[in-house]
Amino acid sequence: MHLTMSLLGFAFIALRPIETQKLKVEISNFNQKPTTYIYISVFNENDFLEKSIQTKKVSANGNEVFVEFDLPPGEYAVSTYHDTNDNGELDRYFIGKPKEPYGFSNNVRPFGPPSFDKCMIEIGESARTIAIELID
Repeated sequence: MHLTMSLLGFAFIALRPIETQKLKVEISNFNQKPTTYIYISVFNENDFLEKSIQTKKVSANGNEVFVEFDLPPGEYAVSTYHDTNDNGELDRYFIGKPKEPYGFSNNVRPFGPPSFDKCMIEIGESARTIAIELID
């Protein structure tokens, strides 16, 4: 991964840049409300649904939204929701079920929080596109 070079007794480390690929996420099945937003988060297995690697926020304008992430090859899961009341969070009923439209990679429709394994997608050596239809 790296090469150490010496110049006049000083060590220098030349690092090779991490190769990334595009993950394009298409989201559909939401009510067009240009004053509200859709949040899309990418997770790794260790922090699934707790701490995202990247999160993007896009206007809920049109019938579909498209978001791109640059990610190194690996295994990931995507979670998304439409913040219909524009309060910056996914609102839930007292039993934990989301009140607002939400979705996961592989269009998993869970009863309770899904597992990483069911939502897992792999980013390889080329760009990848996935589609998520929100659950209302």
